[in-house]
Amino acid sequence: MDIKHMELPLVFFTVMSQWGIGAVFALTIYQMKASKENLLSGSVLRRVVLLIWLIEVIGSSMSMGHLGVPLEAYRSVLGLGHSWLSREAVTFVLLNGVVTLWALSCWLSPQVTVRNQLLGWLSAIGGIAAIFVTAQVYYQMIAHPLWHTSATQIAFIGSAIVLGFSLVTLFIIGQGKPVPSVIKIGVLIGVALVLGAQIIRLQLPASQGGSYLLWWQVVVSMLLPCIVVMKGYKEKQPSAIVIALVMLLISSGELAGRALFYGSVMIQAPWF
Repeated sequence: MDIKHMELPLVFFTVMSQWGIGAVFALTIYQMKASKENLLSGSVLRRVVLLIWLIEVIGSSMSMGHLGVPLEAYRSVLGLGHSWLSREAVTFVLLNGVVTLWALSCWLSPQVTVRNQLLGWLSAIGGIAAIFVTAQVYYQMIAHPLWHTSATQIAFIGSAIVLGFSLVTLFIIGQGKPVPSVIKIGVLIGVALVLGAQIIRLQLPASQGGSYLLWWQVVVSMLLPCIVVMKGYKEKQPSAIVIALVMLLISSGELAGRALFYGSVMIQAPWF
């Protein structure tokens, strides 16, 4: 598959924005469920929140790279009444505003507060809605069975959960704290959704089930998160470099899967 068919700006936009949404969701749940002594310290929480914010905002901005004239991106709102692309643009502008408020609130008060939790839940719920809006952009294309399938929504939500919950899990492990069961279950649910989406897609023609991209996704964003959850690094706290490398591997699997998502359709050009 030629790299030009992979639509890399859209690959990074969808994966990173979904990653950020899933991480806000996971961190909000963690702060709600963890005991007081097992919560992340204020300085660590600030670093986690800043990283999540950067992933979300930078990821959202990557969609600009797909536009022919990026400076005219504001015109995308003109089709709000009939275009899912316009709805997606507006949804992410609003979402990034809420996520920014959440990040500022956590930065100024790096502990569990009603305000932080409320903004966290608003960001997570709004983010999930934004993911479904993005999925609808592709699902509506009836002429392309590889997109017009429930696997699209399942894969997008799965990416958010497996990446977001894995990131929070690795930060918790890096601080030598126990990972709550709800966070572990979240990682496994994310893996199950990503796997389920690929199984559905493999039943369709032109799914390219033998692609190296699919097998890379299976190894590093399905098997690796399960290993992290089961191992938990209880016997030895891993270094920051090891944790960063593990997260990069997991995210590379979802990037590979998303490249296959776009490439398997775009390679059929002309496709309108």
